[in-house]
Amino acid sequence: MFWHHKEINFSETISQTLFLTALSSFVVFLSLDLLLPGFVSRILSVHWFLLVAMISGVWWGIQRTEIKDLKISWWLWIVTSLFSVVFVGLLWSFRADLSDFLVLVLPLAFMAPFLVILLARRE
Repeated sequence: MFWHHKEINFSETISQTLFLTALSSFVVFLSLDLLLPGFVSRILSVHWFLLVAMISGVWWGIQRTEIKDLKISWWLWIVTSLFSVVFVGLLWSFRADLSDFLVLVLPLAFMAPFLVILLARRE
């Protein structure tokens, strides 16, 4: 939590909150749209939340200063790489449905496990 730090980085706090809010909104609205087709997509596209999550996730990753000193073991890099390949393969199987969004979603699927590892690891 940000109040436990001696100095508060408001930019990191805002980007973290924006990332987590956009990502959770994306998951909730996408789930609702899959359960009740058209419930959300008639009003707005859920992909806007994904775009905001991507941008704020990169912003949050840039703000983290302790990432530079982070030591991650080799097996964690291998597991993360495998998850990246699995995510890309999974999305590739939906390439007909994703059509134009494939260019946006495939790099996100590849980067997401690495971003989660880097943002979740705090010492």
